[in-house]
Amino acid sequence: MSQPKPVLQWFVRLWWVQAPFRASRLSGKLPFTFLDGLYMAAWPAAAAWAPVLSLLSGLAIGWWHPGFESVFSESLVVLMICAIVGISSANLGLLFIVGFIFGDFFLYHTSWTEVGWRRDEGFFKHVIKVRIPLLIEYGLLYILMVKIPMVTKALTAQLRFPFLPLKTGFNIAAVLYTLITAVLVYFWTQTVPVLIRPVFTWVSSSPPPQATVPLQQYEWVVIFVAVVTAAVRMLLQGMTAFRSEVGLPLDELERELRELPPVKPLGDQINPWFSAAAASLWSSLMIAGVYKSWIDPVLIGALILVMLAMRKQLIPLPMGVWAKWMDKIPLLVRLIIGFILIKIIASALLENMMRATDTFRPLLLMTALSMLIIFLLTPQLPAVQPKEGELSK
Repeated sequence: MSQPKPVLQWFVRLWWVQAPFRASRLSGKLPFTFLDGLYMAAWPAAAAWAPVLSLLSGLAIGWWHPGFESVFSESLVVLMICAIVGISSANLGLLFIVGFIFGDFFLYHTSWTEVGWRRDEGFFKHVIKVRIPLLIEYGLLYILMVKIPMVTKALTAQLRFPFLPLKTGFNIAAVLYTLITAVLVYFWTQTVPVLIRPVFTWVSSSPPPQATVPLQQYEWVVIFVAVVTAAVRMLLQGMTAFRSEVGLPLDELERELRELPPVKPLGDQINPWFSAAAASLWSSLMIAGVYKSWIDPVLIGALILVMLAMRKQLIPLPMGVWAKWMDKIPLLVRLIIGFILIKIIASALLENMMRATDTFRPLLLMTALSMLIIFLLTPQLPAVQPKEGELSK
């Protein structure tokens, strides 16, 4: 194997070792996003060029809007690109989103007074009706390109097969990783057409068909691309684990990461009530597409805030034996049980409720009920964060 050039080595270490270390000073969770995709370091050229290309491609797509006019969901090709980049690595997905946000927010949307077809509506009204809905669009893209690969990785990393040979256990975990990716991307494709509505409705416009058709008629294409990408990723991670000559560069970086000194994240110094309130506000904004009146976000925001406060133990909630029972069941199994319960309830109630109204309020009630079910099934979040390569080592 030829030795990588010094410039490549320097950049790979800068982005895959020093960047996660610096991110750890801000947040205890952010470094894990930066480290997702570390398997690419087995191929230094890919590890060096992929971050740059992800950032530039996000910038170009956000700036030029190729194949779409308003939102990314209008273009099936853009959806496929996002799935490939994000499922390959949450690190690359985050870079793509940073580029996309800069290109779309600052370079494409240059006016700060227009609201829909109306000009000179004023800065404040423009921010409320145009810029804030754009944040919802970016949040939905973040779920696909960052949250889904990170959640999939965390769920799969909890699975252990000590009674099986290492390679067999990895193969089973890889299959489960691919299946979980398919399920989560499927749910994402079902929710985006509804949740992206504020980009249009807040400027007194109806969502055009082209904003939802790619995800309503061709969602299987996005899911297929995500599944293939997840399978290729597992294949590459398996190569780094079971072929020593391939995994050697990765082993060197992992050794450097282990030798880095521990730091106390700045995020730990933030008042937990403030962080819970900020998280509930953001979550309430993300589902603004189903609100009918102002009381809806108030109630759903209060529910989310209470559940987050209980999870952070800011509000004592003695769950006793129930929490201990839940901790004995793998998180993936609990979530599967939760999704089955939600599916049963939705099948029994949601269709009839939707027929009786012309609003999305039944969906909002179902969302609140789903939150409660998942909260009861996950009274305590796993304390251990998965590390890159846990599937393969």
